Amino acid sequence: MTAVMKRKVVSLTFRGFEIDPCQVEALLGVSASSVGRRGSPVKPGVETVLLRSFAKFAIELDAGCRLDEVVPSLLNRLGGVEKISQVRDAVSPEFFELDITWPVKWSDEQEGGFFPTHVIADLFHLKCALSFGFV
Repeated sequence: MTAVMKRKVVSLTFRGFEIDPCQVEALLGVSASSVGRRGSPVKPGVETVLLRSFAKFAIELDAGCRLDEVVPSLLNRLGGVEKISQVRDAVSPEFFELDITWPVKWSDEQEGGFFPTHVIADLFHLKCALSFGFV
């Protein structure tokens, strides 16, 4: 069996808001990796529609990136905690979440990691949920 090594990814997602997802991109000044509008098909050719609009901002990380570097990398790319907080307040998303995908299933090393206190403080200031996907 050949294992496919997945990439390390961190993303910030705004879900459940009234404005057009393109406006979220404009407010942040960064193109989203994916967007969806409430009422549009989940994917082409499917009748199921999205119940909430969303804008997801994701970056792939280098294989050697440590867990403590993940959140600062994304926040810096999106303009920093203050700017993101201002956009969050303007957009008023129903859900606001930061997700970290960490490939350990097929790794020779079962990597650990930590978040320094300043990262925890940034997440608290952003008022966002934090989720992990260990794949």
